[in-house]
Amino acid sequence: MDHDIVLAFAALAHPVRLRILRLLVRRYPLAVPAGEIGLELSVKPSTLSGYLAQLAEAGLIVQDRRGTSLRYRVAPARIERLNAAWIKDVCLGRGLPPVPANGARVYNLLFLGRGNAGPSLMAEALMRDRAGARYEVFSAGVAPSSEVPAGWLGVLRRSGLDADLLWAKPVAEFLAPDAPRLDIVIALGATARRQVPVFDGLPVVSGWGLPAGLSDGALLARLDERIAAFAQLDPRRATRAQMQAALDGPP
Repeated sequence: MDHDIVLAFAALAHPVRLRILRLLVRRYPLAVPAGEIGLELSVKPSTLSGYLAQLAEAGLIVQDRRGTSLRYRVAPARIERLNAAWIKDVCLGRGLPPVPANGARVYNLLFLGRGNAGPSLMAEALMRDRAGARYEVFSAGVAPSSEVPAGWLGVLRRSGLDADLLWAKPVAEFLAPDAPRLDIVIALGATARRQVPVFDGLPVVSGWGLPAGLSDGALLARLDERIAAFAQLDPRRATRAQMQAALDGPP
């Protein structure tokens, strides 16, 4: 056990390797091509291959090949074992970040989009309709918020969803000291997944892909399918691991 811990922390004892792991965690469950990792982190291929090899040797990431492309995905089970070994074994539970306790309360859920003027607002309206009794639902954007197109609101209203309380908001509002303590953060699309900030309170974080070229109606249907599946889970009884698994379900 001690050897495994040392090997894992040795792999993370470099700022670029740490950034690689952070990137792959934010993209999970997707596998990211090595070339894309290098471009995003501005690392030369020859240098990147060594970093990836050390993370893979430590068991923190896994590699698969598609044709001539090597893709990498984080290994969540290994990370969970590392966390358990560090917090439970080495630290005897000291330093465990505060997490919301399960119980009869309303949970705060944030949908994070690029500009919070389209899909994230759709998701907010859908989640309020499907599971509003269990969640206080918000949405925000990682880029400067923009005006919400009337067409988006029209799609929601024609689907019987309440769009009266929807407006574009920057994610900075949810990083302020007086912001609601978030329990769940769902990033929608590649830009939001890359730029998920670190929130206080250790919320469960997941990323949902949004295929390009979907019509407004098709996008609404896709979001509704994923939200309906997640809404079946009762946050008052589910463990953190169960909630994470439900959010990370089939992309």
